Amino acid sequence: MSPELCNLAALLAQSALLAKAPNTLKAYQAENRLRKAWMAKKDLPEEEQSLLLYLAHRSQVVGSGSIAKAIAAFRMVNNNLSIFGGQLAGDLIKSMKKREIESRTQPSQISWTEVEKIVKRVDVQDPKSERNALITLISWTALLRASEAAEIKWTDLKREGDVLEIRVRHAKNDQLAQGRSTFVEYKDGTDLDILLSRWRVRCSEPAFKSDYIFFNLNNREKLSPSAISKVTKETLKNAGVEGATHHALRRGATNALRASGLSFEEVKAKGRWRSDASVARYLTDAPSAQGLHATTSTSLVKS
Repeated sequence: MSPELCNLAALLAQSALLAKAPNTLKAYQAENRLRKAWMAKKDLPEEEQSLLLYLAHRSQVVGSGSIAKAIAAFRMVNNNLSIFGGQLAGDLIKSMKKREIESRTQPSQISWTEVEKIVKRVDVQDPKSERNALITLISWTALLRASEAAEIKWTDLKREGDVLEIRVRHAKNDQLAQGRSTFVEYKDGTDLDILLSRWRVRCSEPAFKSDYIFFNLNNREKLSPSAISKVTKETLKNAGVEGATHHALRRGATNALRASGLSFEEVKAKGRWRSDASVARYLTDAPSAQGLHATTSTSLVKS
């Protein structure tokens, strides 16, 4: 093959990688490193049969989603699986999903009552307490993912009247990097106004000055998504909510908005989802989701 054709082939191969979202590409690359390390340790060739053995090994410690990711990562850098290999891999995932359904618990969601409890317990003399409460409040109010909360800068906030625009520069599904905006009610004297205004004043001091709203109090560097998640989990635990994650804020706020009367499409837009299926996974059954707005609860079963 001539040098020109080699360059064209390399361009096509590179395009297949660059077409992936950055986070997806990183996850696939990490998964391929794990697979190759295991194969090298077992002295196995990098081929389909070895992949199937690796999947069986991984299935003992991870869920079906991780197995699907391992298969997708393998396909990114290798030929597609054979019909037989694809059937075996698919059967493995199906069997794992069946086991997972049997032991699956309902995902937790945080209500406004629990968020309000955290806000009311803020120690105004403690910067950490103020920051952590604001992370919880603004994440619940704007349905922020941990990765989105970590990237918010002061310049991403813009108020017009009673509306606060929060510019999400790096949304999870924003593959075109255009950014998304979420709008929340922002009235004077509300919990969000008081907490955010107080934090803004504190961050005007030299010792707390940072471009990012949420930062490490020791070095003023922005908090990573994992650090945001850890902060949220600790904050919720201190408020008496055990085992809840940052995602429980997003799930709880989603259902609260739906119950308040927002349409499915309005909730979808506010949460910056691309597909209906993504929103549906967050919603629980409620009268408002089915066109009913009950004001009282009456049992149909007579005692």
